[in-house]
Amino acid sequence: MKEDQTAKEGGSATKKIVQIAVTLAALVLALALPVLSWFISGEQLLAYAPVTSPEALYIGAGHRDIENGTFEDIRYLYFNGISANEAYSDYVFCVYGTAISGFNLQLAFTTNNQFEYEIYQAVESTEPSPGAVRYVTHEETPAVYYYSIDSETNGGNPLNGDFLNDIVVGGKVLGDPTSRLHGAAYGEYTYVNPFAEALYWQSDVEDPIPGNSTTDFVVYFILRVKTNGKQSNDRETDILCISAKSVTIVE
Repeated sequence: MKEDQTAKEGGSATKKIVQIAVTLAALVLALALPVLSWFISGEQLLAYAPVTSPEALYIGAGHRDIENGTFEDIRYLYFNGISANEAYSDYVFCVYGTAISGFNLQLAFTTNNQFEYEIYQAVESTEPSPGAVRYVTHEETPAVYYYSIDSETNGGNPLNGDFLNDIVVGGKVLGDPTSRLHGAAYGEYTYVNPFAEALYWQSDVEDPIPGNSTTDFVVYFILRVKTNGKQSNDRETDILCISAKSVTIVE
């Protein structure tokens, strides 16, 4: 995926975005060397270890309860309800974590079907509303939650983003077999079906989705699968992968 460092000037404030891997912890340590030297020379420093907040970033399905720590495993993000008779089908998932100031979403999918994918930020409610996605938890005592597109975020529009390896063949958007991302997936193997060449999409790296740099957080999303008139007797399947990549945002 793209690595991006962007600085935006806004008044006297500067916003810096630094990409880091999800599984890594960013450690920034500023030492006052003269003071540290004094401790060492005075034999006052018996042990030294930096103290930082542990970072964590996860993807789940549906409801996440920060207070009691429960979550819905990503395996509960079912796609068996896609109907070719509908213009689209909506599914809810969430990104949750600790001490992550921001993150980007990434999609990778094959193109056997004519599906298109859009991601919207969503709000959770215990009350139904028109068009809301209904989600039943998998706890011993199931609970029901409803998720609606957040009209206050991005004007209720899908997340902005870009394909990283798109190519148009016969009017259809496919994954580019000459892209460097082909090698990341298949190595030197070249006999890949054009529809099995994954398309890679990434949300706007210059405008990450906010998390919380100091404590736990959860952000809900609706994944919209647009069928584009796919016939119900077609049996091809797409493979869809969702990932989240943390970033550090410094104001």
